[in-house]
Amino acid sequence: MTQASIHVERLALSVPIFLQRERMARGWAKMFLGATLDPPERRLVKLLDDVSFKVREGDRVAILGRNGAGKSTLLRVLNGVYAPTSGHVRVVGSCQALLNMSLGFNSEATVRENIFLRGTAMGMKGSALREHIEPILDFSGLHEKSNHRLRTLSAGQKMRLGFAISTSFQHDVILMDEWVGAGDAEFMAKATERMKSRVAGSRIVMLASHSVGLLRDVCNKGIVLERGRLMYVGEIVPALQYYHDLLAGLRSQPVEAVEEPQASSQAYGYIEHIRLESGVVHVGGWCIGAAGELQNALVMDAHGVRMPADHFERVKRPDVVRHLGLSEEDCGFRARFSLPGVRSLSEIGPDVQLLAGESADRAGGSLKFADAVIEALQGHRQRDAHRT
Repeated sequence: MTQASIHVERLALSVPIFLQRERMARGWAKMFLGATLDPPERRLVKLLDDVSFKVREGDRVAILGRNGAGKSTLLRVLNGVYAPTSGHVRVVGSCQALLNMSLGFNSEATVRENIFLRGTAMGMKGSALREHIEPILDFSGLHEKSNHRLRTLSAGQKMRLGFAISTSFQHDVILMDEWVGAGDAEFMAKATERMKSRVAGSRIVMLASHSVGLLRDVCNKGIVLERGRLMYVGEIVPALQYYHDLLAGLRSQPVEAVEEPQASSQAYGYIEHIRLESGVVHVGGWCIGAAGELQNALVMDAHGVRMPADHFERVKRPDVVRHLGLSEEDCGFRARFSLPGVRSLSEIGPDVQLLAGESADRAGGSLKFADAVIEALQGHRQRDAHRT
C-alpha cells in the first residue's frame, strides 16, 4: 500500500484584488457617474510565498499563525480549491477537507437530495452515497425532515447535516480549519466522538486552529506561518514556543499593530487539587486561553448559579510552559470560594463546573478535573451516602 504524504515545494499563490480610488462624492448621481467613469484598479496580492514542507504518514500537523497569516489559504491549496501560482503541491491518498460544511447545498432541493449534491461536490460516488443516506439521516437526527426542502431547516439543522455528510467516510488525509463542532450539547458529544474516530483512523491530519490545548492534544508536528511565509517547521512544542515568541516579539514593536487571534471564551486547563476548610473551597491547577493567553478569573457554576472566586492568584508553572510551549510562566493558579454552610464537597453537587476567563463575566471555558480530584469527589460522595 502506498503511504500517504504531502509534499509542498516553493509554493506561491497570488490572487487579484480590485481597488477603487477614493473620491469625495457630493451626491448619488456624481457617485454613480464616478464609479462608471473610474473603474477599479486590478492588483495582485501574494497570499503565500515560497512555502516548502513535507508531511509523512502518521503526522498530525498543527498550522499556527495569527489572523491573515495564510492558514486557511494553505488548506485550500492542499485541497485543490486554489491552483498555485508557482511551485508544486503533491498529496498522496484520499483527501477530505472539513472547511465549508455548506459546500454543494441547494436550498430548493430536499434534505435527501442535498446528501447527493453535497457528496458529489466532495467527490464521492453515487453508489457509496446511497449506502450512507440512512446513517447520515440517523446521525443528523433529520429522518423526519428527509423530504423537506433545505430552506425550511434551521441553521443548526443545516450544520448538523453538513457535518454528518462530511464525516461519513474515512479518508487518508484530513484537512481541518478549526475543530469541527455543531448543534446542541447532545449532538456536540456525538460530533466530538466522531471527529476523534476520524482523526485516529486517518493517516495524515492538517489542523489550523488558535486553540493551543487542542493542537497540543492532537498534533505531533507544527508549522508557523506569518504573512504567507513559512517561519518554522518542526515538533509541536518548539512550534508552539516559536509561535508564542513571535507574537510576543510583534507586541513589543510599537510601529506595528499586531492582529492576534480574537479572544475566546474557551479556556483549557486542569483542576489538580480541591479541598474544603471551614466553608471555604480551595482549588488549584493551571489554565490558559485558547490562544495561550493568561487567565485572570475563575467562576464556579453549580446548579446554574455562577459564583466568582473570592481570591484568584496566578503562580508559576514551568512544567506546563514546557508542555505547551508557552512564553509566560504564570499559568498556574490558586483560588478560593466562600461557601458558608457547606460541610462536604459532595454538597456542591456532581455537576459543578469551574470556568476560567480573562474576567469573571467572560469566563466560559470549563476546566477539566484531574483524576485525583475526581476520585476525591467520588470518595466524599460515597462516604456521605454510606453515612446516610
